[in-house]
Amino acid sequence: RSPWLTCNMLRHGFRVGLFCPFSRALTLVVLTPLLSQEVHGWSVLVLGGTGFRGHLTTEQLVKDGHNVTVISRGFRYWDIFQRLAPHITHWRCNRTLARDYGGGILPQSGLVNCSKLVDSNATFDAVVDFSTRSLAEMKQAISVLRDKVSLYIFMSSHAVYDVSKNKTHQEPYSLESDAVRPGREISPMDRWALKEKSVRGDTDLECEEELLKQYNAGGFPFVTLRLANVFGPKENTIRYWLLHLWVKACVGLTMPLHLDISLKELPISLTYTPDIAQAVRLAISKGLNETCCAEKVHGEAFNLACEEMPDQRVLYNYIGEPVGMPYVETVDASPNTSIVLYPDNLRGPVSIAKAQEVLRWSPTTLTKALRSVARFYERIMLENEKHKNEIEYTYRKIKAMMGQDGPRFVEWTRARFVEQRKTQLYDELDDEDEDDIILARKDASKTRTSARKGKREL
Repeated sequence: RSPWLTCNMLRHGFRVGLFCPFSRALTLVVLTPLLSQEVHGWSVLVLGGTGFRGHLTTEQLVKDGHNVTVISRGFRYWDIFQRLAPHITHWRCNRTLARDYGGGILPQSGLVNCSKLVDSNATFDAVVDFSTRSLAEMKQAISVLRDKVSLYIFMSSHAVYDVSKNKTHQEPYSLESDAVRPGREISPMDRWALKEKSVRGDTDLECEEELLKQYNAGGFPFVTLRLANVFGPKENTIRYWLLHLWVKACVGLTMPLHLDISLKELPISLTYTPDIAQAVRLAISKGLNETCCAEKVHGEAFNLACEEMPDQRVLYNYIGEPVGMPYVETVDASPNTSIVLYPDNLRGPVSIAKAQEVLRWSPTTLTKALRSVARFYERIMLENEKHKNEIEYTYRKIKAMMGQDGPRFVEWTRARFVEQRKTQLYDELDDEDEDDIILARKDASKTRTSARKGKREL
């Protein structure tokens, strides 16, 4: 590997960390504390930090006192952008690469068209990438950010395992080391067929390979976080939201939820969006050598998911429990006719042992996470007016997805919440209360002062 050396001054002014790839040794030089030096946050660039997967990470970085710059299109879905805008530097930019009629990439599209980034002399302690969707976009990001970043965090997915060669171990889940493409042990035609199993998985793995290639050539260090089936508040995919409503309606409408017969026994790994924020903080801290040890995360991938791995039926019952439906009606359906929103991969669940051991990452228990998200969507539906556009968008998507059952499903749901508003006491939560629901997590390094203050925990 070509020489790469970074020197990172810890924020408290106590020491400097040097990492040298030749010996993979870590040298710490203890300095006299700089008592007059103020503690400064990281400078973080978030690509796509106002979307469903990334907005809670952006919020958490801001809450932690870091200097956050976000590159996004600034869409006004939910109230995410309005809430974040006063607290971040926002560079509005569409980083999606445009193509000509022949399929070629237009030269002035994507990140190179983000003049505030390209023309700036700013450097970043970390880049957190939620928005790269193609190998060409990753290559462009590497080119633009090569001399501007100390650490790159890439959000990949568990779909990479769908395009990888067969596992060489007997574990019932995928390990990070399983994301390896087959070589000449199979034919070119079979290799191509494997790539076609998952377009997203193939693209994510190409991006991971490109990051490793530039790192081995002396480029910036990176960390890959592989997300499983993502759920959380303020989604734009309506996957969880639809299931939440369907679970409530399945008995009243005699509309059982579908179990895909080809996948119904497959355990499902799920990733809760606040847990992504926690992993990003830990990865940056270790990657910048603020907590030991940078060499354990540079160039490494980590699976992120809750520990529980329910199958489809158990997941439906988990979703039903917070809304008073401990048992959910289901029906077996073929892959061609079923409406199944989880899982979105074929290889099955992932192991999170590496993230727990190396990052010291601790995911939220699945039942607690589902209760929190259920409470969020119940509040949204009961309040009705604040996020009316998002509710109507969801209804339109439901009608399109559910065919002839869609209209009666939507009308039943509307009527149900009208009745609930008559009988249920509801106090609208402000933004701070909303943060308590979604972002509040136990910190093992702190005492439970919140419990002594009478703060209720979900």
